[in-house]
Amino acid sequence: MPLSRAKRWAYRLPTGLGVAVSPRPRRSCLYLLGLMLLLPVNGYVRAAVPADGAYADRAVHQVYQPAAEHFADASSQLLAAAERACAARSPEALESLLAHFEMAVGAFSALELYRTGPLLEENRQNRLFYWPDKRRVGERQMRALLTDAATSIPSREDIAGKSVALQGFPALERLLYSSRTPLYFSEGNAAPDCQVAVAISDNIDAMAHQISKGWQDDAEQVMSMLEPTAGSDFFRTREEVLRSLVTQILVGIDVVQDRKLATLTGEQADIKAGPLWRSAQSLNMIRNNLESLRALSIDTGLADAADLEGELAFEFRSADGMLQKLQELPSLGDEAGVFSSDAESLLRSLMAVVGGIRYTLNDRFVATLGISPGFNSEDGD
Repeated sequence: MPLSRAKRWAYRLPTGLGVAVSPRPRRSCLYLLGLMLLLPVNGYVRAAVPADGAYADRAVHQVYQPAAEHFADASSQLLAAAERACAARSPEALESLLAHFEMAVGAFSALELYRTGPLLEENRQNRLFYWPDKRRVGERQMRALLTDAATSIPSREDIAGKSVALQGFPALERLLYSSRTPLYFSEGNAAPDCQVAVAISDNIDAMAHQISKGWQDDAEQVMSMLEPTAGSDFFRTREEVLRSLVTQILVGIDVVQDRKLATLTGEQADIKAGPLWRSAQSLNMIRNNLESLRALSIDTGLADAADLEGELAFEFRSADGMLQKLQELPSLGDEAGVFSSDAESLLRSLMAVVGGIRYTLNDRFVATLGISPGFNSEDGD
């Protein structure tokens, strides 16, 4: 491991090798000592990572592409449901729209942490999911948008040119889960809310299909990932591909624990601080986030290369089981945002399990693969 990570992992000599070093060691002893110091930290022997790029092929075809295609399909269904709800203006059509919104959120959160390539291009990550909105920018801008929409309904292109706070799921959630939603989606109502919801859904759908297209085999980044070349603008070596995969996994688990779960645990825990709390999608997002990290670490074969597949699979199953129990509770808490004792206990246990996953990934997974992760944009450096 590079010296920059010395604070996280302490170097030490492996024990049990039977090496005796005299005050004036001979050259052979010095040579053996040097070899041992080249071992990865904590005494882990570097894994035999596939040299043929099999992990990259699995990442593209078994992880990225299916997730992107599922999101594109779910977003198309969301748009169709929004158009039906705006045309029919009935309770049944609105109920269908809300169901498709929640399915689209699940599909998005299953690739939200794959922060590379098409998700980052054209600022799609922030446009799809502007959160947290600590200054309530989205709320103020939505009021202005609806006022303007009373005289001129925005198109998808109009929405795409506006603030990121108006373009994605948090903005659409404000329209679909407010106290006035049933009224403005009712028969005979001429309010522009439903037309604005259609425009935002259309914008989400367009970005979802751009992301899916960006993960197809003929996309430049995908070709570079599968066959790195020295002159590529994306990946020059297979080690760079591996570093990208590992970085996404480590940054992803940081986002889940430090950003999402942290808002739901501790002294300042508040249901309303969670992502998409109005639609009760916080746990849905976290559950799909963790599943996406499980897929990227295990389905690619990287966990197996690090001899951690069984252990990581168990930890991810444990976290998923706790999330399922949380989702089965009648409610997480009261209207003031205070968690029930059952929810609080499960959330603390979940935080501990996710912390265990994070430790396994940061300590043993990275050390055994012998990869130094890339820049973490979540650190704000």
